[in-house]
Amino acid sequence: MSMGEFLFLDKQKLDVFLPRLFEILHSNMSLIAPTDNSYDEDYEIWSSHIIPAIQKEQRQIVLMCVESELVGYFQYYINSDTDSLMMEEIQIKKEFQGTGLFSEFYNWLIKNLPKDIMYVEAYANKNNYKSQSILKHLGLVELGENKNGNSFYYKGAYVDLLNKYR
Repeated sequence: MSMGEFLFLDKQKLDVFLPRLFEILHSNMSLIAPTDNSYDEDYEIWSSHIIPAIQKEQRQIVLMCVESELVGYFQYYINSDTDSLMMEEIQIKKEFQGTGLFSEFYNWLIKNLPKDIMYVEAYANKNNYKSQSILKHLGLVELGENKNGNSFYYKGAYVDLLNKYR
């Protein structure tokens, strides 16, 4: 039985979706990685980065909906220079975590990605143990950290991801 519906974000409708995406992100991350900023300050900082970033053709956001309700999203970037899928952000509302939506999404995703991907990369906040565990489950290996030292860098073979979700 299909539970989720997955749609690529229409980049012409950013103004409609960005506040809703940030609401999900903030509800998940404010306890894991607090910033000490107000909600509005965090939104302004986040949107000032996401708006120019999402204009790149290789970067996409997939909306995850259940019964027409937006319950999560996945942001990624295809780096053709390195044949890599950079998984930038996956956020699912708490009440939909552990429901099978994540697996259903990945089954959908691999059918909608280019066929020449060789590697999968991601960063996970050092305080986000659940994300770290998920990345390891997906076959990625911790290889370092980001420039400011608050996240671990992971990389793995795309074929491992394919084998889990084919």
